[in-house]
Amino acid sequence: MINKLGWKIGGEQGEGLEATTEVFSTVLNSLGYHMYSTRDFASRIKGGHSTSKICISEEKIDVIDYKTDILIAFDQATLDSYIDELDENSIIIVDEKIKPEISEEVTGLVAVFPITDLAKEISAPIVKNIITLGICSALLNINKDIFYNMIEVKFSSKGEEIVATNIQAFNKGYEIMQSFMAEHNLGDKYYLKELEKKEKNNMWLIGNHAAGLGALVAGCRLYSGYPITPATEIMEYLFEKLPTVNGAYIQTEDEIAALGVAIGANFAGVRAMTATSGPGISLMTEFLGMAVMSEQPVVIVDVQRGGPSSGLPTKVEQSDIFHAVYGGTGDASRIVLAPTTVEDCFYTMIDAFNMAEKYQTPVIVLMDLQLGMNKQTVSDFDFNKVKIDRGKLLKQEEITEEDIIYFKRYGLDSLVSERTIPGQKGGIHNANSYEHSVVGLPSEVKKNTIKQKDKRSEKIETAFIENPFILNEYNEEKDILLVGINSTYGVLNKAAKQLKEQGMNIDTMHLRQIYPVAQKVKDTFDKYSKVYIVEHNSNKQLRTVISSKYHNSDKISSLLKYNGDIYYTHELIEQLLEEER
Repeated sequence: MINKLGWKIGGEQGEGLEATTEVFSTVLNSLGYHMYSTRDFASRIKGGHSTSKICISEEKIDVIDYKTDILIAFDQATLDSYIDELDENSIIIVDEKIKPEISEEVTGLVAVFPITDLAKEISAPIVKNIITLGICSALLNINKDIFYNMIEVKFSSKGEEIVATNIQAFNKGYEIMQSFMAEHNLGDKYYLKELEKKEKNNMWLIGNHAAGLGALVAGCRLYSGYPITPATEIMEYLFEKLPTVNGAYIQTEDEIAALGVAIGANFAGVRAMTATSGPGISLMTEFLGMAVMSEQPVVIVDVQRGGPSSGLPTKVEQSDIFHAVYGGTGDASRIVLAPTTVEDCFYTMIDAFNMAEKYQTPVIVLMDLQLGMNKQTVSDFDFNKVKIDRGKLLKQEEITEEDIIYFKRYGLDSLVSERTIPGQKGGIHNANSYEHSVVGLPSEVKKNTIKQKDKRSEKIETAFIENPFILNEYNEEKDILLVGINSTYGVLNKAAKQLKEQGMNIDTMHLRQIYPVAQKVKDTFDKYSKVYIVEHNSNKQLRTVISSKYHNSDKISSLLKYNGDIYYTHELIEQLLEEER
């Protein structure tokens, strides 16, 4: 009997593997298990090798384990590519249709079933996925009634006959696995431990959806965007949900227009946002500069993927950091945040909207593909933590008589000026892309130029969220600090715990705010002999940004991965040990 496993399914993209994974994981969630998933798929609609992996545990989990206990193969590539993930306790379930060639390196148990042929006998090849669920149900000893209910919910709209066909397919899968288990005397070797039933199931959601919900709770009432992998789910989520709160959704003709619309909505007093990835934020650069110059709040989510250009649209990378912090002409740095987990995507979006209005500037929320597109078990969000801060947005009664002709929208008496919106009496001012006077009129007066530039730069350097990082301290001795962002969170923590068993003193820091670099980050660095920054890019972007603001950058080193795959704990440990030799 087991309480933890790695489950993986692979085959040709478009065969329904994702649907199989979705049903299987939903059932496991209902049983009370914690999960974390990842996908590897080609950047096309159909065809090409694809896999989905779920790591399942009785305890909370935030890392993808390399080991695979159950591998389901619908193509030869699945059999050939993941041998290193298997051991003698693994079981490989193979569709006979592919005429499998099993490598001598495979030490686990291999079960070859005529899954596709059985599907054709029952109905059509597509029901092979339901047969697979039956196989897994028998292997793990999951109550069949739970799957029956899922099938009923999923197919009831298509009629009783379709429901009956899918239940027949499920039962056939259950039968053939039961026979195999009896033949090989497996007993309860793979039986999944039954957990105590909770009053309420945890949520099982992707970072993109958590970010979308966070935006709604933060008061976002307009989304403008253009589809792009891996950020599209944010757009789709808000397309569905915004009307329920009297919000608006606009799909624009391109990313340039998307940011322009969002800036315009914020100028009018509406909290608005857009979401994109590397190629999209490249197109948005000119409007980013305009928002900085005209001091307009706006939130942009950038779910990073492999680059440059079209690059690797469905692979993991963290290489938009330079662009987020510095991208654009002139002096135009901005606030850059980075959630650490799927749960944190929700809270970071609330921080982002508050910071955008508090400091009247663009806020970029950097996520990576693993965090944005893949699912994690999440507890209920704590809505008591949600606070809305609209900064110096004036109500009508707060606009004084002396401002009745031109409002000093860009006044220099403080780093953040008072802000009005169109239609407020006494709040009239210019807002455009030119350097301007205190009322927004174009100005090339040298003293004014210096003062306005200094004001915009200095306000960013003072802009910090309440918790700019998460520090996990595992040791009293402060020898090594591992630093990362986004989906490396669990990997860093697991590596630190494992290396502690080998006598190494390692703590971890995960940044929630990349820029400006918080003084607390630098003070924490001072406590350690060595700092390693772990990131998914080749030119050390996160390290460069932090080092530029840290007085002792010689103590900072890099651990990098940039082949498009996620970080695995053993890889990080190997890199670190090599550096420490």
